[in-house]
Amino acid sequence: MNNADILLLKGMAKGNVKAFEAIYNKYWDLLVRQAYAKLGDSSEAEDLVQDIFLTIWNNRKELTVQKNLKVYLLTAVKYKVYKVIYKRKELCDISLIDEVLVQSEVPRILEFEELYEKIEVAIDKLPAGQKETFKLSRYQQLSTKEIAAQLQIAPQTVHNKIHLSLLFIRAEIKNYLCG
Repeated sequence: MNNADILLLKGMAKGNVKAFEAIYNKYWDLLVRQAYAKLGDSSEAEDLVQDIFLTIWNNRKELTVQKNLKVYLLTAVKYKVYKVIYKRKELCDISLIDEVLVQSEVPRILEFEELYEKIEVAIDKLPAGQKETFKLSRYQQLSTKEIAAQLQIAPQTVHNKIHLSLLFIRAEIKNYLCG
């Protein structure tokens, strides 16, 4: 995590509203775009992100983000989106892992860091080529075509590597989520 985010998180933990506002302003647009991409409703996306920031502020003293604030916040958006979609009943077949993620009404944002750590360990176990492809896809949010061009491999190879990476990561964290 960059030093600016570390300082902002420390300030926020001490109740510094300016630090919270800086985090809010820095990540608001990215998080709303991510939520909107999944929900297709800008108002709902903004409400969802607002709820995340409210939860963060209310739990600021207990909040511990040790690696990457951006990934932490994007993960929070992901789980809130799951909850919204579940409530809409748009998904008929939710996997066991998704059910575990949306069952609790207690804010789960404080557990994301532990899950993030488990995912990072699983990613580190991936073969070098798969790891690079996966990180370009998920961390840098590059498209399959962009990754293929950058690594000079076929788009289908990129797709296959990402698919295999996701299968491996899911298997690695399954015991954590379901155990």
